[in-house]
Amino acid sequence: MKLTPLTANTFASDGGAMFGLVPKGIWHRFCTANDQNLIPQRANAWLIECDDGKKGLLETGCGDPDWFSDRERTHHQLEETWLLPQSLEKLGVSFEAIDFIILSHAHWDHAGGLMDNDGNPTFPNAEIFLREDEVNCVQSDDPLLFKSYPPKIQETFEKLADRIFPVPDEEPEFLPGIYLLPAQGHTEGQAGIFFTETEISGLEGVKTSALFTGDNCPTQHHLRMVLQTAYDTYPLKTRAWKREWFPRIAKDGVLLLFTHDPEAYGAWIDADEKKEYVIKEIYTGNE
Repeated sequence: MKLTPLTANTFASDGGAMFGLVPKGIWHRFCTANDQNLIPQRANAWLIECDDGKKGLLETGCGDPDWFSDRERTHHQLEETWLLPQSLEKLGVSFEAIDFIILSHAHWDHAGGLMDNDGNPTFPNAEIFLREDEVNCVQSDDPLLFKSYPPKIQETFEKLADRIFPVPDEEPEFLPGIYLLPAQGHTEGQAGIFFTETEISGLEGVKTSALFTGDNCPTQHHLRMVLQTAYDTYPLKTRAWKREWFPRIAKDGVLLLFTHDPEAYGAWIDADEKKEYVIKEIYTGNE
């Protein structure tokens, strides 16, 4: 199996929202905001090439900017042209060649690329996998999840219902060497996607385990327990997940994959007595 990083979209988010309870006086030291308090973000995706020849995508990003209103595009500072098709084209991969899609969760900036502007599947031959609990959250109409799953996302899940395969926690290995593991915090149904002994593009000849954390650790600046987004539905569960998984990631040399870091696709981390965890080696990809 091989993983290749892709840029699905570029956009911007409110810096305060991305760092939650931590005041700007602290987070601005390592993350610069513009005059609107926005910080650059990237919707990172991954091309998965399985040993049996199947091709998959981890995440679809925000989708085609034309899918959004003028106000939404301006607010999120989305690029004019969807970058994911260009990223795949560089690798000689068409939308039709994608056999499966994995989602960490179903927020707009992760699942927005599932449908095109005409309401058709963007990836016509792809099956879609995510944790069973996340599918239930999308379909729940729970008023407490206001705006977490907007009508466009709910409509997408309705139209693609026959392509969506919820993965139960009792059987997390849904494809050889790929596990969807509970990673509650940002959402109740979010998954951490774990890859066992995979090749990483740009690191030929080296195989490593890798873990995509979704928004429990969206960038290299979110390693500390308190550094988490204000969008987390269950903030304490995010911290609990970090406490459980970061020691394993550091000890076992697992490549931590970031979902929104504009400069890095991943990193290897080390435990640190003062800062909890720090970057040992960064992975910037080879795009």
